[in-house]
Amino acid sequence: MADSGVRRASRAQDAVRLLFLLDHCGAPHGDDQAGEEPQVAVAVIRGQKRLQALDFWLRNPDYLADELLNQVEAGKVDDTAWALERAGALLEGDEPEISRYPMLRWRFGAWEALDDALGLLYAHGLIDIVAVGEPPVKVDRWDYYLLPAGRDLAGELRTTASDLAWYDERAAVVLAVAGQSSGSQLKALQYAQAEYERTVWKASISGITERVRQRLAQITEQRAGASR
Repeated sequence: MADSGVRRASRAQDAVRLLFLLDHCGAPHGDDQAGEEPQVAVAVIRGQKRLQALDFWLRNPDYLADELLNQVEAGKVDDTAWALERAGALLEGDEPEISRYPMLRWRFGAWEALDDALGLLYAHGLIDIVAVGEPPVKVDRWDYYLLPAGRDLAGELRTTASDLAWYDERAAVVLAVAGQSSGSQLKALQYAQAEYERTVWKASISGITERVRQRLAQITEQRAGASR
């Protein structure tokens, strides 16, 4: 059974979070597309698996910080100082607890029903959602398109709603970690975390804050020693 008493975001919070993910992490989308794709869309996230993986990192700052450290150690970041600073900020004080909204471990990894939040964005003309395949008989995936009105609202919230700033800042870090990797590629990275992989089906994925703090301290100390 799903966990009871787990901290949940409101429908509006979910919608704002997804809006910023689409704004930052959506692949650019021009007006030269064919078929069922919206002609006026400005960005797209292809597949719910990718959207859920991105959302997991935004909602779990300790896991996001650990993936930053993975990329630092693998030499995959251009600005190591920035990556370590961002990892530290994600782990500072009560930040991991304040910003964490746990997700369930489902059949294909971290998951939460997003229909209500996506429906809110869709109803206000901020996004479009397209089924890929042969709906309604067969749907291979769902693609999520950010429309111009959605980008405009994200820009407005960015400058006028200071209490939402962390959504925007966190989504930018998620993009730095995820790039345009597919949902399957991102899920594979997340499954490499033992705590994530070992969570029983339908239970909330637990945090890893203290382990990541220790790892950050070790990496910072090693780099300080190497620079002496």
